[in-house]
Amino acid sequence: MAVNRIRGAFAPPKKGETFELRAGLVSQYAYERKESIQKTIMAMTLGKDVSALFPDVLKNIATGDLDQKKLVYLYLMNYAKSHPDLCILAVNTFVQDTEDPNPLVRALAIRTMGCIRVDKMVFGLDP
Repeated sequence: MAVNRIRGAFAPPKKGETFELRAGLVSQYAYERKESIQKTIMAMTLGKDVSALFPDVLKNIATGDLDQKKLVYLYLMNYAKSHPDLCILAVNTFVQDTEDPNPLVRALAIRTMGCIRVDKMVFGLDP
């Protein structure tokens, strides 16, 4: 019995949900990234703290997939206050999306910029 406890103490750590989501968010395959973003939003909706994934979700902001962009923007609106320094990295993508030919993308970018209440980001948007 004591031997089993010792073996358990030195066992490699099990992969957690956050680790799996992070691996999916940095995947080279678009469908895996989209699936991981969906799972992240589901976890966020259930009240789990997924703010540690902020940099990895932010990397997926520049995409042509409208559904994925909506999910990333939703995540940004919820966790922008906890990571104001990293929010500045999204400013360039917001500006590019306001010039997109698709009116849905333009409206989504403007709405998201209006919902993010981070002072540092507002200064980045000044002309």
